[in-house]
Amino acid sequence: MTPVLEPQKPRPQGARKPGLQREAGTAAPVHHGFIRSFDGTRIFYSVEGSGPPLVFCYGLVCSSLHWTYQIEHFRKNYQCIWFDYRGHHNSESPTDLKSLNVEVIAKDLLCLLDELKVEKPMLLGHSMGVNIVLEFYRLFPHRVAGMVLGNGTARKPLETLFGNNLLQGAFKAFRVLYEKMPDTVRKLWKSQTRNPLARAGIAFGGFNPHLTPKADIDLYVDQVAEMDPIILLNLIENYDDYDATSWLHHIDVPTLIFGGEQDKMIPFHQQELMHQLIPGSELQLIRQGSHCPQMDLPEVINHKIEKFLALQNYGQNPAISPVSQPEQRPAPSPIPLLSGADTRASLRKDRPTSIG
Repeated sequence: MTPVLEPQKPRPQGARKPGLQREAGTAAPVHHGFIRSFDGTRIFYSVEGSGPPLVFCYGLVCSSLHWTYQIEHFRKNYQCIWFDYRGHHNSESPTDLKSLNVEVIAKDLLCLLDELKVEKPMLLGHSMGVNIVLEFYRLFPHRVAGMVLGNGTARKPLETLFGNNLLQGAFKAFRVLYEKMPDTVRKLWKSQTRNPLARAGIAFGGFNPHLTPKADIDLYVDQVAEMDPIILLNLIENYDDYDATSWLHHIDVPTLIFGGEQDKMIPFHQQELMHQLIPGSELQLIRQGSHCPQMDLPEVINHKIEKFLALQNYGQNPAISPVSQPEQRPAPSPIPLLSGADTRASLRKDRPTSIG
């Protein structure tokens, strides 16, 4: 483990409260560092705050920006841990690009937790981060206290991305083009950040631009442009093959699932499916939420996570903070539980299940 004073690309503070100064003496402890993963790849991590551990996993070619409002909130009472995936931001790109996959990233996380001597944290995943969390549970179930799964899918995301499967072919064509003209594709990739139509497409496709600050969306677009598109191409191929539906019924830790009502990337029925397959899970529909409701409506998401942690008696049980707007209306009733799930749920009456 190699400590560092300040990373080259620190966690963005978010644009909602610019210039906010923390009171003297109240700032949570923070330290950063690098570990060498099992194959020697250098992985960056950050630990903020102290208390029961929460591990935040972001999505495909995303960053800590996507969890920044939750990390800032929960670091007051919890030890918030986040790390950059291999090939992302502060972390090193692996020598073998085939190691850019969900299973390997889950193993990177195990190496990190071992280095930090964190035995059994609560794992929080957003979008592809959901698959990182699920894969970690599949490989190391005894190391998971519970899971918060936001805007994710248990299987083949490109089949339903934006409501159709057209992007499956588009990514294959992009891969062929990259292999033929890598330098040209890299330049084209970076140039799109100056294209107002591309920025508008990302804003309306991944966020609710009426709720998420434009500065946060612009920063995300800039972060994506800095990455080599080969990182996306290798990860998306593996991500689109991922399918956990055959074993989700074996999960036996508390699980909160949430999704955005207006999510154009991974529609809410994918979260409903996970809810049906994971015994005793809790499902929340976030009204007006996009693919990133934790950035659209951070106070709502923080409140729901706090309630979930309190129900599980996880950690210090701090007082639940109020939400500055009305609670979200209940989600529609899901389809009946799949065959066999009723029996499993009846054996787990000690775990609360709610739809809200």
